[in-house]
Amino acid sequence: MMIALLMMMQSASPAPSALPSGAILEAQARRGVLMRLDGAAAQSAEACISACDLTPNCQAWTYHQPEADRAPRCDLHPIAGPSHFDPGAITGLSPALAARIETGAERPPSRRERRALSQEDAPRTPRRSQELAGG
Repeated sequence: MMIALLMMMQSASPAPSALPSGAILEAQARRGVLMRLDGAAAQSAEACISACDLTPNCQAWTYHQPEADRAPRCDLHPIAGPSHFDPGAITGLSPALAARIETGAERPPSRRERRALSQEDAPRTPRRSQELAGG
């Protein structure tokens, strides 16, 4: 099964440019690992993105570029937590999570959201409680 998954990742690898801007962070990594993959998934950031897209519960990925003392690897994360500086890494959101965020950003605000926004624009006058005012 793992061989079939790796073969699918090689054939179905979305380009990072297909993800929305801000979904990929250069020189950044995330903590916490769902799965650490070597082999096909570690060959490129695109393959790592595909591995995350094909893995249930993957919310983010981190691709570690090869270095003199370290082979390339792909880390999949169940939580898209904060990132930290890592000059040899690239991290991003899963394609599914990035798409949900983009869809949510493009929809018009709901009636409840419009009401909250209009209340933010209105000048606020403090409401006095009769009980606290002594009356």
